[in-house]
Amino acid sequence: MNRFFLSENQIHGTRVNFPPQIAHQMVHVLRLEEGDPVIVLDDQGYQYRVTISIDFEHKAVSGEIMQKEAVLTEPDTKISLCFGLSNREKVEFILQKGTELGISAFYPYISSRTLVQSVSLSEKRMSRWERIIREAAEQSQRGRLPILNQAMMLETCCDQVIPKHDLSLVAWEEMRPQTNVLHHVIGDTKGRSIALLVGPEGGYSEDEVHLLQKSGAIVISLGKRILRMETAAIVFPAIILHELGEM
Repeated sequence: MNRFFLSENQIHGTRVNFPPQIAHQMVHVLRLEEGDPVIVLDDQGYQYRVTISIDFEHKAVSGEIMQKEAVLTEPDTKISLCFGLSNREKVEFILQKGTELGISAFYPYISSRTLVQSVSLSEKRMSRWERIIREAAEQSQRGRLPILNQAMMLETCCDQVIPKHDLSLVAWEEMRPQTNVLHHVIGDTKGRSIALLVGPEGGYSEDEVHLLQKSGAIVISLGKRILRMETAAIVFPAIILHELGEM
């Protein structure tokens, strides 16, 4: 069944009003018809089973809510993924797959070795990335949309992102692998918040690793093999969620 995230002001009592862009998608792309059922999500953890009505004259779609229920697909643990800003294809891959996994927030950052060296992102690019997140969340049956934050410097990430999480972990290729280290580090963090930091293509410098540690992050290894940045950005949260029994 097709799923659509709507804002709170588009859900009124037992009625739903779909915005023009989604209405166009429903009628002209998905070819939905009068009376078809869909799922509407309010980004607050609830989903609504809705029967749609199509007004072809005014090119509008509305719906009647038939049932409301809690979405049970969200991880209890809130995971934020901090990753070095890279080219468009890699960032979009991370956003899409990270959303499917259950990431709660994305924090792209700039460091000394990131391919991109400007925190300025156009409104068009942010809108495209938010659309990718939305579509991935609908496809994977998420109950909430992950938050996409504006790009920041790594130092800002250390000052503002790491301190507000219960646990922060940094994947560093120079760290020697240790057996069962994640099990001991994670401990009883289920239901709390974890920030995961993945370095850029060129990795972290030693000074940056020291800065991350000084900010309270714990440096770990993801294993004996060197992973690409975009691979590590997906493997890291997948391992954590598996360790917590939330995959």
